[in-house]
Amino acid sequence: MNWYNDDKDKWKEIIETVSNEIGKDLIVVEKDMIQSIFLYDISHINQNLVFKGGTSLSKAFGLINRFSEDIDISMDKDPTESEKKSIKMAIEEDGRKIGLNLDNSSDIKSRYDYNKYVFSFNSLFTDIPQEIIIETSFYQTSYPIEKYNVTSLVGKFCEKNNIEFPLNCDALSFEMPVQSLQRTFIDKIFAICDYYIENMCDRYSRHLYDVCKIYEHISFDDSFKELVSKVRKDRLKSKNNPSAKSEYNINDLLNEIIDKKFFEKDYNKLTTNLLYEDIDYNFAITYGIKRVIQTDVFAN
Repeated sequence: MNWYNDDKDKWKEIIETVSNEIGKDLIVVEKDMIQSIFLYDISHINQNLVFKGGTSLSKAFGLINRFSEDIDISMDKDPTESEKKSIKMAIEEDGRKIGLNLDNSSDIKSRYDYNKYVFSFNSLFTDIPQEIIIETSFYQTSYPIEKYNVTSLVGKFCEKNNIEFPLNCDALSFEMPVQSLQRTFIDKIFAICDYYIENMCDRYSRHLYDVCKIYEHISFDDSFKELVSKVRKDRLKSKNNPSAKSEYNINDLLNEIIDKKFFEKDYNKLTTNLLYEDIDYNFAITYGIKRVIQTDVFAN
């Protein structure tokens, strides 16, 4: 069984057409479509499952122009052990159903609050095995939650050009619960500070780009300040979120990150290669976390 079922040639032609028209790599368009198929299936596992994180910024909010291979899933409540077990089994089954191979099954335990599922698949366009990553995290509940339309590059292309899709595929565009943009923004600010405290710069500079892109869509009002306070308390539930502790001042940490250019090397080496637009490190800093500091909403 494969994600394209018996329509290999049609899907190949469709992806090639979309790739040529929108100027994105064939593998990116293919992975994006598989992500959507996986998310569509996940949305039917449990009504309390929530799509969040970087990939939601492109597939639900349409705010970033970079590829993210990780699908972040959480819940809007504390899951029972039975629910965590059923979610694990359903994710593994969904992978098998669409022809993906789970490469790290021995690392995944239903009792864990965090699991990373690394699925590999055979691409239509290269002999090099490709990966799709699903991450489930139940350390904190996801909130606020809204129903959003989750899209794919193929689906958006067809809609924009008023093209009737030639195959039966519900995953082109569908609704599912998504964590709010405000909460995702807050999580990313704390995550940037966590990585700085833990001296982890490699592979995490992408958050600077995301913050820069989201900033204009956030209202830094009293309700946002209240959400910051609530999220900070919830992040204390996990030992992996040190910046939530009262001993740390977020504005001070952000200033240190800027002064020390902590993420600059990683941004120039990795993040710029993930972007489909020209946003350099200095631009991301100036129009991202520098402006966050000026709002003073994260001050202790």
